Amino acid sequence: MTRWFSRQTLIFQIGIVIILGFILSLWLFFYLLSSERAESLNYLSSTSAVQRVISVSEALDKTPEALHENIIRISTTPDLSLSISVRPNVVTTSNSSSEEKQLLSLFRSANLNQAHVSLVTSQRAILDMEDMHNSMMRNGMMRNSMMRNDMMKQMSMRRFGYIATIDGSVRLPSGEWLNFSSGVREEATEWSFALLFSLFAVATIVVLLSLWIIKQALKPIAALADAAKKFGIEKELVPLDEKGASDLLPTIAAFNEMQRKLTSYINDRTKLLAAISHDLKTPLTSLRLRLEFIEESEDKQQMLNTLQLMEKMLNATMSFAKQQNELEARQLTNINTLFQTIVDEYAEKGVSVIYESSHEDPISCPPVSIRRMVENLVNNSIQYAGGYESVICIDVELSGEMMIISVTDEGPGIEEDKFEEVIKPFVRLDSARDTTSSNVGLGLSITQSIAQSYGGKLSLQQNTPTGLRAIIELPVLSGD
Repeated sequence: MTRWFSRQTLIFQIGIVIILGFILSLWLFFYLLSSERAESLNYLSSTSAVQRVISVSEALDKTPEALHENIIRISTTPDLSLSISVRPNVVTTSNSSSEEKQLLSLFRSANLNQAHVSLVTSQRAILDMEDMHNSMMRNGMMRNSMMRNDMMKQMSMRRFGYIATIDGSVRLPSGEWLNFSSGVREEATEWSFALLFSLFAVATIVVLLSLWIIKQALKPIAALADAAKKFGIEKELVPLDEKGASDLLPTIAAFNEMQRKLTSYINDRTKLLAAISHDLKTPLTSLRLRLEFIEESEDKQQMLNTLQLMEKMLNATMSFAKQQNELEARQLTNINTLFQTIVDEYAEKGVSVIYESSHEDPISCPPVSIRRMVENLVNNSIQYAGGYESVICIDVELSGEMMIISVTDEGPGIEEDKFEEVIKPFVRLDSARDTTSSNVGLGLSITQSIAQSYGGKLSLQQNTPTGLRAIIELPVLSGD
């Protein structure tokens, strides 16, 4: 999971972190605020209920007993249920919380010393005591403790939108117990839709704004990647605007400076090679003219062969140095026709080249450059894989916007640890280091350079059971 996450885009990673952070912070916010809000509501509700119970107790003490039921009925409200019984509904007080002690102190200050309270720790709806009293009065059961308890059990199934916060019992001067149950409206404990919507809207706006800012900040990095890719493929100097976040400006400035230095280096190298080639051609021509006046001999022929090899090396060197500045334009090309032409030309020279692919649809590619790369690889196979008697296979595969060209021979091959070395310019294996060979060690280097110029690459693999497989991966476009 960590490896998958690290491979995602930077804006995706930052976005996920921001969203998860908001979710966690909102959850903690609601949890902590809800706890504090519930405690505050419970305390206010409990304190208010105790004050009202004290007032009812004082009223009951100062009025005839015949009016007690009316006082209880009138004093009972949806958030405070009252009843009178012989025995208390709450028989003890745990005295485990400071809030319970504060509530009991309120009763003692009103000379109600025998009081028991119990804080409700879990949500439950309080009873509709008004309906219970009316029913009891109609049935004449207010003084019948057993029937009253049965009626309370029946009414316990009736709930409504109030959540109990405190239950208690207070002993009246008459010896009876005043039972009470206080609660708060259920809506008061819930978050309103408007508040939740506002919080969600604010969180969404902040997340989207953060992602937009991050995307804008990353634009210079995307431009830097595009410029680097274009410079690497097309060798074109693309200076970037030095604007954006302050911590990115040094990177952009360093990249622009690197482009200028590399461009200057490449141009100087090309000019140097061109000058060397030009200066060497003059003495080589002079030597060739002088050799023409020497009598025919084996030494003369050897010197002419050496001069010819030197001229080939100079021409190949100039071609290798200049090809990066002479990119061929892409054009719609029929792959079958292109490779079949190569096969036919080698067949006329007596070389067996097999083309094993078939692609009818034209694609956009540089045909001359492809032909040059393939011929370099075929010539390399002829040079090292048994000469004109070897069998060479060409295979072409199209995978998306990539064309994969494989040139395979059945020669002795190359050891894997020399794959990278043999692609370097002017590197020849020991078996090819002789003065009579026309090979100058630039075939694979030129092929790799051309492939890289178009955003591709050259790689070598061992062929099974023997031989070498050279693979060119080149971006192409469909001709549809």
